[in-house]
Formats: sequence, C-alpha cells, structure tokens
Amino acid sequence: MMTADWRGPVDQLLYSVMFDSVLDDAVVARTARTVLDGRSLTAGPGAYVDAIGAALSSDARLAESFDTPHDEAAFRDFLGRLRHRLEQLRPWPEPAYVRLPVEQWLTFGAARPVAQLGQSLMAVQDRLAQRFERLPGDDGRYGLLLRLNSGHTVAVVGSYQPGPVTLLQRGPGDPATVIAAFQAATGLDRSLIVPTP
Repeated sequence: MMTADWRGPVDQLLYSVMFDSVLDDAVVARTARTVLDGRSLTAGPGAYVDAIGAALSSDARLAESFDTPHDEAAFRDFLGRLRHRLEQLRPWPEPAYVRLPVEQWLTFGAARPVAQLGQSLMAVQDRLAQRFERLPGDDGRYGLLLRLNSGHTVAVVGSYQPGPVTLLQRGPGDPATVIAAFQAATGLDRSLIVPTP
C-alpha cells in the first residue's frame, strides 16, 4: 500500500485520538468501536487494518499531521494495539449504513419522497456524523446518499435555509419498510419521521 493510500485512514485515527492524553486500552477499545460503527470513521474496518499495517511497516512519521500530545512511539504502539483489537473482533458486523458518492445522485431521477424529517439539515447532519454535499445538477439543495444495511438506497435532501428535509427512496419497495429501515439504521427519533402521504 502506497503512502497516499494509508495516510488518509491513519490521519483519521490520529485526529480521533488527538485530545486523549494517554492512548491506553480504553482508548483502543473506544476507537475500535468507532471504526466498527462506521459513522465518524467511515472507511470500514478492513481499510483501517490494511492502512495500519502499511503505515507500521513504513519509515514515515505517522504522528505528524496534527498537533497532538502523542509522540511517534506512542502512536505507533496505539496503532499496533488497535489493529490487534480489530482483528480480534472479526467477523466484523456490517455497518448500519454506508455513505455513497454524491455523484450517484444522477441515478435518483425516479426516486420518490417517502418522508419529511422534523429536524433541520444541520441537526440531521450532526446526528448522522456525515456532511451533506451540494447535489450535482441541482439548484442549491444538499444531499446525503446512503445504502442501508437493509439493502435499501436512500437520499436525505434539504437546504441549509429553513425548510423541510426529505427522505427519498431509490428503487422499488414499500415506503413504510424503507422508513423503518432508515430509522433503525440511523437512530433518528421515529416521531420526527413523517411519512409522505
């Protein structure tokens, strides 16, 4: 794995622990859970395990991208323990949802709205720990495209201006089933998901 391939995931891990004063076993366990959760560390456990392996076998400095209290030796030790912990947790569970590239918005031409979310776009973004992106070919709306672990593909679309945030379903299926799968995957309060009539 080339430096360009492992540096991004390793920098994500460094950033995730930059405010921890000591990289003890509790931090290793928490980071492993965060990797498996896939919400803020989104590359997937396999990508992090591979990146850690490549980084630890390199001569590059690993703890240089952010100003942290961790020296090189401490961060390398942490990465080794994290990789070991992730390997212990195999088989890895499927994440609740996977972010899809915003360019796939062009495949949502026949998507239908199935619900309105009773929260602002910023609140939904914070809850899902995912940044919304401007939709290509659109007039100022922003979206987040997700593949749920149920197999459904959805888009959450809205604006940073006051207004509704809409859940769209791509492909066939019962809207109530899609809404239930979205709620289960994201943990959004069910009372805030209002089905479209």
